[in-house]
Amino acid sequence: MSDVTVIGLGEMGSALARAFLAGGKSVTVWNRTPAKAASLERSGAIRASNFAEAIAASPTVVICLSDYKPTSGMLSENGVVEKLDGRLIVQLSSGTPRQARALGAWAASHGASYLDGAIGAWPRQIGGPEAGLLIVGDEDVFASAEPLLKLLAGGLSYMGPDIGHAKTLSNAGLAYFAAHWIGFSHGAAICEAEGLDPAMFGEMMAGMAPFFSEDLRHMGRVIAEDRFGDAEATIRIVSSDVDLLAEASRDLGIGAEFPNFAAGIFQRAKNAGFSSEEPGAVIKVLREV
Repeated sequence: MSDVTVIGLGEMGSALARAFLAGGKSVTVWNRTPAKAASLERSGAIRASNFAEAIAASPTVVICLSDYKPTSGMLSENGVVEKLDGRLIVQLSSGTPRQARALGAWAASHGASYLDGAIGAWPRQIGGPEAGLLIVGDEDVFASAEPLLKLLAGGLSYMGPDIGHAKTLSNAGLAYFAAHWIGFSHGAAICEAEGLDPAMFGEMMAGMAPFFSEDLRHMGRVIAEDRFGDAEATIRIVSSDVDLLAEASRDLGIGAEFPNFAAGIFQRAKNAGFSSEEPGAVIKVLREV
C-alpha cells in the first residue's frame, strides 16, 4: 500500500500530492481525467486506474474535489463502500457545515474515520510555512494523522471535534475575501479612471496591513462582547463616506454596484437606530433573516 491517496488533481489537489511526494511519502493519485496525473506520475506518484482502486490503495485518503456532491456520489458507488472500512477520509473540498456533518456521519456508518478541513493557501504555497490548514474531527484521529498533514501546511491547526466547524470558518473567511476582492478591484477601477497605476494602489494598501490586522481583531472583540458604543468611527460617518464613494464611481463612469450594495446595508443599520455605533454594528441587521 502507498502512504496516502489524493483524489482530485486540479491545481490544489495536484499541489497536495506534490507536497506529500516532497515529504518522502508514497502517493497514489486519481482523477476522473487521467491526463491530469501525468506530471505526478513522472514525479513518482502511482496512478490508480479507478476510484475504488484509489481508495483501497492507502490507509489515508485525501479528497480535494470541487465540492461535496461529487465526493458523496463517488464514495457511494458500487465497489467503493466496502473498501472504506478502516480508512481515514480527509475531506478538503469546498462545502458547507451541513454537508461536512452529513458526510462525516455517513463515513462513520461505513467504518471509516473522518476529518474535515479547510485550506487557507494558494496552490503555490502548499507544503510551505505560509500555508494554513484547519482540521476538525476526533482529536485522537487528528493526532494520528498530524505528521502526514503537516507536510501540507506549516500552519496546520486543529480546531476541535465538531465536524462542521472547518467549513464554518472557511465560509466566514470567504465572506471577508469576497468583499476584499471586489472592493480592491473597485478601487483599482477608480485609480484607472483617474490615470493612476493600480499597482501603486496595491502597494499603498499593503502598507496599511498593520492597521487592517488590528481592525480585524478589534471587530472580532466588539462583536463577541456586543460592545458597539465606544466608536472612533460611526455607522453615520461610514454611511456618508460610502454614499460619496458611490457618487464618485458614477462620476467616473464605472460600475457602482458594490458601493451601492454597501450603502444599502449601512442605510438599513441607520434606519434600525444604530447610527452612533461602531461600523461592525451592521452585524445586527445582517443577523436578520
